[in-house]
Amino acid sequence: MSDVATLNNVRSHTRRGTLALFFLTPVVISAVPRLTWLFLPLIALALSVPVLRRRGEWRQLFQPNAAFIAVLLVAIYIFLNATWAADQGAAFGAAALLLGLALFTLAASTAIAESDELQLRRAALAFTAGAFFGALFVLFELLTKGLITRAVMNAIPLLQPDSAKHVRFSNGEVTKIKYSVFNRNVAIVMFNLWPGLLVLRTIEDGTRRAFLTGLFLLAVAVPVIISTHDSSQVALIGSCLVFILAWTWRRPVIRALAVLWCAAFVLVLPVNFLAYKADLHLAPWLPTSARARVIIWEYTSERVLDHPWLGIGADSTPALKTPRGVAEQPKGYVWPRMTGWHAHSLFLQTWYELGVAGVILMAFAGAAVVLRISLLPFEAQPFAAATFAVFVAIAAFAWGMWQPWLMCAVGLVLLYIRMAAGTVQGGTRNPA
Repeated sequence: MSDVATLNNVRSHTRRGTLALFFLTPVVISAVPRLTWLFLPLIALALSVPVLRRRGEWRQLFQPNAAFIAVLLVAIYIFLNATWAADQGAAFGAAALLLGLALFTLAASTAIAESDELQLRRAALAFTAGAFFGALFVLFELLTKGLITRAVMNAIPLLQPDSAKHVRFSNGEVTKIKYSVFNRNVAIVMFNLWPGLLVLRTIEDGTRRAFLTGLFLLAVAVPVIISTHDSSQVALIGSCLVFILAWTWRRPVIRALAVLWCAAFVLVLPVNFLAYKADLHLAPWLPTSARARVIIWEYTSERVLDHPWLGIGADSTPALKTPRGVAEQPKGYVWPRMTGWHAHSLFLQTWYELGVAGVILMAFAGAAVVLRISLLPFEAQPFAAATFAVFVAIAAFAWGMWQPWLMCAVGLVLLYIRMAAGTVQGGTRNPA
């Protein structure tokens, strides 16, 4: 009996530890987005290990589906692409990260389908609670101009940035932080919105569900709106529109998202040239960051034509970037005629770094992922469609596509939406 009691005690502690992980992950990465690389494998293992203990066959977790095969083809191509890349080390690193991301998400997604229903619901609720407190933290930092962040930087000087581009120093201490420093934090909060709202749909009590849903939506929307991160603001508005449409027309909207994803690769180059030709880079009514992007997009689009078929190599844009002091900057331009450290657009960066071959594979992979939304429980499909809209909005206008924190954040949100969908399987509700 003592052995049984000990085993039960170990299992109890393990379950508590797992719930703590699901709660702490969104809290910590909302505060420190660059740690997503650490929490993605932890979450994947937390989902996979219990299933492995019951089944004892790890190969079952790696049964490929169409979306995985499509992403795998992209990773294989990037490994090949790295052999002629301008920065071979960065290209091989991007390929390895994408492959690892695909394997982690495949194993964890398969495990979710076989997980204990009660434990899955508890983990999903723990994630939602963590996402709520993570959003409150970001809101507090925005309202107080980074009070906690400044305090941590001043307490640990090693965490202070080397340049004063985004912070202001006085007597060796950080006294002011620009709002743009929190753009990554805001993006993480935005990624968590629709998985969290889907989890809250499982609460039986209608009044309580409506109250918590409104509170969660407010906690996410307010920091996004008051931030300076335009991409997250576009994601908020765009995903709400997609959700409303998908709630009424599920399959047509899912198919439309797949078509629009592919169309974006076709249209990105001509749209960039047209925007520049229309002098949007000189338009005073546009934010400075938007005007700079028009210049970067047009110039990068020109460079695409230098290596149209195979590209310059994954994550190789910085290697070919012209020094800012050397690049031409005509009068009225807020940015020199040069590329940035990245293209500020997944679609354009794919053209520039991977060429036509990479564009075809990436378009196919994205479409394959979107079309799998129709395999989720009926109630979960609009939430998953809105989550994909968030990803597209942020990927289309914000960071470089190979940044590890962003890639791992996307992996986490895939697992969160899959986990949330598992809690509404068959239309059941959680009495919690």
